[in-house]
Amino acid sequence: MSDPLLIPQVRYQLLSQPQEIRAYGATLRGESALAIDMEADSLFSYREKVCLVQISTASANTILDPLSGNGVLALADVFADASMLKVFHGADYDLRLLKREYGFAMHNVTDTMIAAQFTGRQAFGLGALLEELFGLHVDKRFQRANWAVRPLDAAHLSYAALDTAYLLELWRRLRAELVELGRMAWAEEEFRLLEAVASAPEQPVSCFDVKGAGHLRGRQLAILQALVEVRDETARAWDRPPFKVLSNQVLLDWAEQPPEGMAALLKTRAANQGVLQHMATKVLAAIRRAASVPPEEWPRRNSLPFMPLSEEQQARLERLKAARERVATRLGLSTGLLVNNQTLEKLSRLSAQEAAQQVQSSLKRWQVQAVGDDLLRAL
Repeated sequence: MSDPLLIPQVRYQLLSQPQEIRAYGATLRGESALAIDMEADSLFSYREKVCLVQISTASANTILDPLSGNGVLALADVFADASMLKVFHGADYDLRLLKREYGFAMHNVTDTMIAAQFTGRQAFGLGALLEELFGLHVDKRFQRANWAVRPLDAAHLSYAALDTAYLLELWRRLRAELVELGRMAWAEEEFRLLEAVASAPEQPVSCFDVKGAGHLRGRQLAILQALVEVRDETARAWDRPPFKVLSNQVLLDWAEQPPEGMAALLKTRAANQGVLQHMATKVLAAIRRAASVPPEEWPRRNSLPFMPLSEEQQARLERLKAARERVATRLGLSTGLLVNNQTLEKLSRLSAQEAAQQVQSSLKRWQVQAVGDDLLRAL
């Protein structure tokens, strides 16, 4: 019988004063590699913010508290140093938020989640990799924690430190596998693309962002748009995520069958009664405004109408998918990692010559190397 998985006790230092963080940043300049992670409060605030930054070197784990001041800005030169490796796991979100909050440029980035996918693993979350390669168990109850709360207890901080404590060694092991498989260049191409990611500009809220809005029509969409705007305004004022003000389903129900007055609105079962009482007047006013919006001003999607595939295009798509499946099986990789369905459908709508040009021009270099010839033959 194998030993039970261990729940690690991670040693770390917590730095919360700006001057401490600045001094710590100076000590990192001689390091060759850093493991980096961050915790945010996206489930608890209107606009998520960085609440912790975790950094591990080969010898120590450190947690920085950016909510106590702007000390983390002193790390800009360290993060921009292209001679120093930065190891993340699932870097995309972290990089976008760190850039948005602090303007950091991050060079020489590595992502162990991407690396694990290129080794052929189907379970590539950090918890799964720690269990597989280190025999460690991650306590998942902290995954939805409110990281903006202060003070954070030792259990929360230990969980946060674990996110980087093993990343350098994890990367060393995955890198060896990638080299053996001959896929290091594939991963490196993805890593370089990560360095360029940035948060999209903030857009006005749209009724079409609400899942389920597709079955609404005309004036119902106008009402939903008005309700979405009222919810967003309230969420911003309360500094909480919109879904914690009113759920999408409540807005959809109201758009489809608007409550006729205060009494009917307050009987909405799926909403918090206190929230309803606070927002009732604004909600009813929004519904009345939307009821008077002329048809030419009703919300309309900007996207082109969906065009079904012809029989020839559908047959081409099936050949492309079959080719992808054969390559995925041969390489031991997931089909979605090789080429996604959306790309294959775009190719299926083009002539063979146009599609061949797209394979060469729009796919990543590693994709062309891995599956390009098979797609061209299928076309």
